[in-house]
Amino acid sequence: MGKIKLVIESFYENIDLVGTCIESLSAQLFEDQQCNQISVCVYEAVTNCIKHSYKGSPEYQVTISCELKIDRIILDIADSGISMEPHHLEDTSTVFNIDPDNPKEGGMGLKIIKSLMDEIDYTVKEGINHFTLVKYVKSTLATK
Repeated sequence: MGKIKLVIESFYENIDLVGTCIESLSAQLFEDQQCNQISVCVYEAVTNCIKHSYKGSPEYQVTISCELKIDRIILDIADSGISMEPHHLEDTSTVFNIDPDNPKEGGMGLKIIKSLMDEIDYTVKEGINHFTLVKYVKSTLATK
């Protein structure tokens, strides 16, 4: 169906722009609620790139590739910063354990992504970190 690539500087302010673009692109295959969920996942993934891979430094780039197929959307979020430790993805739990008396900031992004996307994968190729997210169409909108 099509593929698009967005390249942003690693400013937190650019994340909303990416979310808006991905939400609009995903509307070709998905209903509004699913589009919003996909956008949230990309928002979380790009935030993690900037916060963890680049330690908040605005002098780098994050590349977001979006491929639409007839039955799914494939998103690849790539950066050249510090690689994620594999154990972060080993916990397959999507259970949110939040202490209302002592809530912690952060640490929920991967759980959100795991709970909303159908597949996730993390690889490092030639010094580039790739976090791949896949969401399958589960409605009649696939025939759009």
